[in-house]
Amino acid sequence: MNENTEPSLNIYLIGGNSVIGKSILRGVLKKYENFSLKITSFVRSEFQEKTVGEKITVNNYLECLDHINSKSSCKEVPNIYIISFGVLVEEKNSENFLNNLNYHLDINTFQSFEIFKFLLKLDKTKEIHIVSSVLGDFIRPSLYSYSFSKNLLELLISNIDLKKNLKNKYFVWKPAFVDSKLNKNRSASFIKTNPEKITNLVLNTNKSGSYYIPKYAVFFTLIAKYTTPLIKFIDKKN
Repeated sequence: MNENTEPSLNIYLIGGNSVIGKSILRGVLKKYENFSLKITSFVRSEFQEKTVGEKITVNNYLECLDHINSKSSCKEVPNIYIISFGVLVEEKNSENFLNNLNYHLDINTFQSFEIFKFLLKLDKTKEIHIVSSVLGDFIRPSLYSYSFSKNLLELLISNIDLKKNLKNKYFVWKPAFVDSKLNKNRSASFIKTNPEKITNLVLNTNKSGSYYIPKYAVFFTLIAKYTTPLIKFIDKKN
């Protein structure tokens, strides 16, 4: 395609060190491969893994909103946003349950949701991708704070009139266990996925909504909601 006629698109990855976030990004890049793409990755810390596009380091991901707002207001180019940051601390590794719960709620729920709401208001928003988890569907005792924070995030999102605000261009991704820094030193659960599967689902999904990765995980979560003893047993085994 001629460079002068090639449509442009900005992609912002909020959580540039995230394995899941970069997997979503690869799917978006493949979907819009005929566009002239500018990628910006926001990170909080430095890792050996290479970030994609321009890297901007922040202390708090809420800081990225000023940057996005300034860029959005000066160019007539649509934007795609990927919100993929979070924390996961098992209850056994926390000295205080309430402090751990507050830590997860602050980052996984309220910061993520505040960014999501802000992006909804921008005129040039083309798509928003936000990462939740299959654990948002039920409470796993050893990961109570993490599970609850993801559950509340999805509840807050569900109470927004997304069809009115985003015209069916939002995607909530709910992956199972992924081998990543977030899950370091944790045993994989029997339902898991990988970056390639995430990328392929993003590439082949055009309708807004919530998506389990793998897709069959939805059946397990339905069972898990009503079988607390089974969840406790699996939790103990892991």
